[in-house]
Amino acid sequence: MTTHSARNQRHRFACDREIDRMAGLGNPKTVNVSLAQMTRLLIHASESNRTWLRDFKDDVVRIDSDLYEVLLAYQSITGSGELTRPAA
Repeated sequence: MTTHSARNQRHRFACDREIDRMAGLGNPKTVNVSLAQMTRLLIHASESNRTWLRDFKDDVVRIDSDLYEVLLAYQSITGSGELTRPAA
């Protein structure tokens, strides 16, 4: 059984880690998620015009270079999107 003080201590530790991360002192939080799941959710959020999606519009997402090349090729074929090559 978890005590109230143990939960508070874990919460305080998590808050301290988040403050460190926001200040650039901690490790960034990352998770692994399938592209299919992420795409489905992002499409739904975009079609539903969810405000929270705009909150993340300037965030950088790390993707595999093969997927990036496919996205660039798709963009050139369709003339869509604003994907640009990152600076070296």
